[in-house]
Amino acid sequence: MFNVADSVTSFKDLVQWLLEKLVADFCRQVEAVLAEIESQRERDESLKGWESIGPRERTLVSLFGMEIRFRRRGYRRRRPDGSWEYRYPLDEMLGLLPEERFCPLVQELAVDLATKMSFREAATVLQERFRVPVSHQEVHRWLQEAGQERDRQFREEVQAVFERGQVPASEGRAAEAVVIETDGLFLPLQREQQKAVELKLGVMHEGWEAESPSGTRYRLVNKAAWAGCLPTQEFWERGQICFVQRYDPEKVDRVVINGDGAEWIRQAKQYFADAEVYLNPFHRNRAIREALGFSPDLVRRALRAVAQQDLKALGRVLSEGLATAPGEEEARRVRELRRYLKANWSGLLDWRSGNQPVPEGARGLGASEAEINHVLAVRMTKRGMSWRTSGAHHMAQLRCLHAEGHLNTWLAGWQRRRWPAITRVDRRHAPNQVIEKLSTTDPAEWLAARLPLLATAAGDSELGRRLKQLARLVPTSELIVRGQPMPWRTPVTSDRQASA
Repeated sequence: MFNVADSVTSFKDLVQWLLEKLVADFCRQVEAVLAEIESQRERDESLKGWESIGPRERTLVSLFGMEIRFRRRGYRRRRPDGSWEYRYPLDEMLGLLPEERFCPLVQELAVDLATKMSFREAATVLQERFRVPVSHQEVHRWLQEAGQERDRQFREEVQAVFERGQVPASEGRAAEAVVIETDGLFLPLQREQQKAVELKLGVMHEGWEAESPSGTRYRLVNKAAWAGCLPTQEFWERGQICFVQRYDPEKVDRVVINGDGAEWIRQAKQYFADAEVYLNPFHRNRAIREALGFSPDLVRRALRAVAQQDLKALGRVLSEGLATAPGEEEARRVRELRRYLKANWSGLLDWRSGNQPVPEGARGLGASEAEINHVLAVRMTKRGMSWRTSGAHHMAQLRCLHAEGHLNTWLAGWQRRRWPAITRVDRRHAPNQVIEKLSTTDPAEWLAARLPLLATAAGDSELGRRLKQLARLVPTSELIVRGQPMPWRTPVTSDRQASA
């Protein structure tokens, strides 16, 4: 029996205080179980040739301030190169990763947070909200490992198809049109010879649907994304993998690609033979305004010609602009605009025109600008951020998973693959003494705390009467969640239940 701490002055304080007590009690019981398992474990044949180095302490840190400390015996042997190889059988039995201090729950949450905020901010949230003493360098390391693993998976899929000729598994979906929005984002680099690197992004979808009842906001249907600091060939090979994993090419009527007209985007037709490549309206209109800005009338006429899909009229406007340019610099800009538009001449038309099928509710192209912001820029630019090429590439892999809504599922699978599986559970090593002790112990006994309020005149108040009634009717053992008994513990039977 003990008094509630004087610092408890609100319900929030009470919850935090109870959580600290529960965590401390849980950690003590787990440590006792692990100590008993280690004391009863016998040396087996697999340790033949290994030298004992005695017991070594290990600490595992989890959420809400959990720190589990235990000692276990270690062994070592010489490798052929003269270095030492170490083993801890209890760690292997429990499926613990060597030399890892934080549990998978912490790592998974840290990576999830770091894809949405800076590494320092993610570490601060873990420290202040989840009481995990982790550094931002640790969070950065985990995210890089996760991003590297996702990139490795993608590379293996590409190699399996384009180098070994394997046919990837496909959902076999059909679509009237598959739209691929592409764009690039330049990031400043640190500690590298280059000053900046382009991060390429591809977003694949089947159309648009209203996100709000008023129809003022739209979202992409069945969105998939891929990105990275990649050469053109590898970028589009990854795009092909995304496409064939989702669709049956025979059941897709159109493949529409939208971009800013860069050479690496125009090369998409080498990988999607029947694709239609269009010029992003945002980049097209911006180029017209910048080059013809010396004449507002020419700008209006050029934009009107594009909107009316009158390419002949657009050509006349460009010729007039070149003839009336007030200086050599303005003339140079008009010539560059003409070359730019001529290189993407067929892509100036509206993709919804003509007799080609379009999905219901089809809208104009141009989602790449919003997607480059939502998928990459919102996390990877602004606030003076700079990157290493590999770091930006790995972050982009996880940001794409986040954009698809698959990040948490993928992180859970990554942790299962990353941490060793439990090798075996030998019942001969069961902690019988600890089990016997815990089976007759009520782990919630410490919750029977004194309430000083009931010993004062306030005990006769409405709150006091309610607390007295609660104390009489609810045994502390009832605070353990029913239906989820601890594996070593039989349910505690209260005197009231026994008499019934």
